[in-house]
Amino acid sequence: MQSITINLYLYPNLPTMKKLSILLVLMAVTTFATAQEKTRKSRTFNYFNRTEAGVSFGVGNFKTDILNGIQKSSKNNEIVVAFQTINGIAYHGRIGLGVGIGVESWRDGLFFPVFGQLHYDLKPRDKTFYGQLSLGSGIGTRYSTTFFQKGTGGLMFQAGIGYKMKVFKRLRFYYEVFYKYQSIASAYEDKIATSDTTMVRNVDYKVPLSFLGFKIGISFY
Repeated sequence: MQSITINLYLYPNLPTMKKLSILLVLMAVTTFATAQEKTRKSRTFNYFNRTEAGVSFGVGNFKTDILNGIQKSSKNNEIVVAFQTINGIAYHGRIGLGVGIGVESWRDGLFFPVFGQLHYDLKPRDKTFYGQLSLGSGIGTRYSTTFFQKGTGGLMFQAGIGYKMKVFKRLRFYYEVFYKYQSIASAYEDKIATSDTTMVRNVDYKVPLSFLGFKIGISFY
C-alpha cells in the first residue's frame, strides 16, 4: 500500500482549520485503505479465479470394433485445443478448491468438461511450483470416422504440475504440463453369419483415451 504525502506548507494561504481538515481526511483515507489491505491479506479464505488455455495430444492405442471375430485397434491421434475457467476458494492463498467449466475442440469431436479441481502451491511465495488434480465429466461427442463409431464423453481426470509467478498485486501468470484421461462410451453392431442367417447384436464398450498437454493461464486472488 503506497502512502500519500502532501506538503501543506506549500499552501501558506490556507487557513489553519482547512489545513487540519485536509490532514485529517488524508489520514483517515490512508488508514482505511491500509486496514482493508491488511484485512484481505490476513483472511483465511479468499475467492480465486483461474482462466487458462492449452493444447494436448493423444498418446497410445485403443481398441475399437470387433469385425469377423477380430478386435480392431486404432492409434489415438487426437489433438485437443481447450479453454476453461475455474472459480473457488483458496485457504491462505495456497490450497485451492474450485469448480470449473470449459470447451474442448477435438480433431474428431467437441466436448464441454465440468469438473472439480484441487491445487496446491509447494511454497507460500510469489514464485513457486504447484500441483493440481481435476476430476469430472467431459460432456460431448466424439464423431465417427472410418476407424471407430460415434461416442459420448464420460469420466475425465487430469493431473498437472506447473510454475506460477506474481505479475501484479493480485494477479498471477502460470504454465503447466499435464496428463489427461478421458473415457468415451460407444457402441457398434457385431454381425455373426451362420449357415442360414446373419445375427446382429449391439455391443456397448468404453474407450479409455490418454493425452499429454501444455497450458498457460492467469489466476486472480
